[in-house]
Amino acid sequence: MSEWDASLHKQTWLKYTIVLMLVLGLCFRLVNLDRKVYWTDETYTSLRISGYTQAEFVAEVFTGKVVSVADLQRYQRLSAEKGWGDAFHAFKGNAEHSPLYFILARFWVQAFGSSIAAVRSLSVLLSLLTFPCLYWLCRELFNQPAVAGVAMAIVAVSPLHVLYAQEARPYTLWTVATLLSCAALLRAMRSPRGWGIYAATIALGLYVHLLFGLVAIAHALYVAIVEKFRLTPVSLSYFKSATAGLLAFLPWLTIALLNLERIQQTTASLNLRHSVDSVFDRWFRNLNLVFVNQDLGSANLILVLLSIAALSFLCRTMPRRVWLFVLLLVAVTSLPLAFADLIWGGQRSLRLRYLIPCYVGLQIAIAYLLTRLTIYLRGWQGRLGRIALTTLLLAGVLGCLLSAYAEVWWNKSVSRTSYFPAVARLINQVDRPLVISDGEPIDILSFSYELKPNVRLQLTTEPQKLRLAKGFEHIYLLNPSNPLRNRLTRQWGYRAIRAYTDGRVPRLWRLEPQTSSSNHEG
Repeated sequence: MSEWDASLHKQTWLKYTIVLMLVLGLCFRLVNLDRKVYWTDETYTSLRISGYTQAEFVAEVFTGKVVSVADLQRYQRLSAEKGWGDAFHAFKGNAEHSPLYFILARFWVQAFGSSIAAVRSLSVLLSLLTFPCLYWLCRELFNQPAVAGVAMAIVAVSPLHVLYAQEARPYTLWTVATLLSCAALLRAMRSPRGWGIYAATIALGLYVHLLFGLVAIAHALYVAIVEKFRLTPVSLSYFKSATAGLLAFLPWLTIALLNLERIQQTTASLNLRHSVDSVFDRWFRNLNLVFVNQDLGSANLILVLLSIAALSFLCRTMPRRVWLFVLLLVAVTSLPLAFADLIWGGQRSLRLRYLIPCYVGLQIAIAYLLTRLTIYLRGWQGRLGRIALTTLLLAGVLGCLLSAYAEVWWNKSVSRTSYFPAVARLINQVDRPLVISDGEPIDILSFSYELKPNVRLQLTTEPQKLRLAKGFEHIYLLNPSNPLRNRLTRQWGYRAIRAYTDGRVPRLWRLEPQTSSSNHEG
């Protein structure tokens, strides 16, 4: 038994803490799974796996005719009229997203249904695969079960991993693919029989997320540096395996290149400019969201310093093959996005989910630092390690508790969805209301999950042609354009009264006849 293992054997409290964090992590991944807002990105998931495109949905529903909630939800369910061919057509129409998760999701929905809990449960299951993959990677890096156990504890209650484990999106699968590929590479470099597995993980990762390409680049740099840029048996085997993985991905890469113009259009929001100060603030804030789920203001710097200290400690105390691997994983998966934002403007590095491999690398480095302090060192350093580890895990638990019962959290684009629950409650409390809108179609489809079955909607893309449906006593406008509101108030003789304002943005208006004594805010 190694000194590390013997020390861990004596640290009974640490073993129980790791087990407790794993149990809590599972509970946090399951709690309120079907109660949180099914936001726009998840709605896209259901739309695509059901075999529909957004263009079809808009053309068939945004006609100005009265439709029910069930009519909208039809585009979120599997049906006999939409088979696998339609699903692949929908996938190809959004080639910026690799298809593997969506293929798995369609199989999953065929087996377990299209309810929110059923669709999201796939991500919960995939997130559980994170732990054996993380354990394997840490054993390959450190060959110390203690580090692997602490790393699993940190990831178990990390708000980043918990929140995305409850989303019908590919990010948990991307995490698994990253960890699996990293571990497979290290194993293959020790055992030639592992190169076939590594080749499969390269293809797997690319078919999960295009940004896995940065992970593959980090691997290429690692092999090149370790092998001193020479053609050795290891570097040659790596080249063959990586090439095989890339060739397997070639069919989807071809589809992506053929749809490059559309991809640029759908990802145009990534080019929105931010000031340099705001970019750095968001980087610091995002790091805190990973561990504590909160923006701590000036205290955000604490976790930044902890991350720097962890990487520095790793570089000073471990062989180059270890610290180089972690450092490249962190740097290569984050710096290209960061430099692109600083040089050309944009928010690529501000999308926290795009930096998941980087954050996983930081969590491994921090796990190593805290384990070393907690188990290996004595005196004040050991006490400091125990305090730091306990504080970090407790912060993760409290952060997960904060979001466990929240209907909307930072991972669900708060600016687009924060008003959903409150506005829906206003509409649902009246008998058979009519909701009129010419707003963003996918937002309305997402919002429909909050509505009761008796709600009716009148949706249009041409407000100047809309003819108001008759027979409804309670009429609302949801995110109306000025032309739509003007048509209903000026041409149809209604007053538009603000019913709900999200910050400074009026989201919901109530329509009343001009004869009403209500205050006018048209």
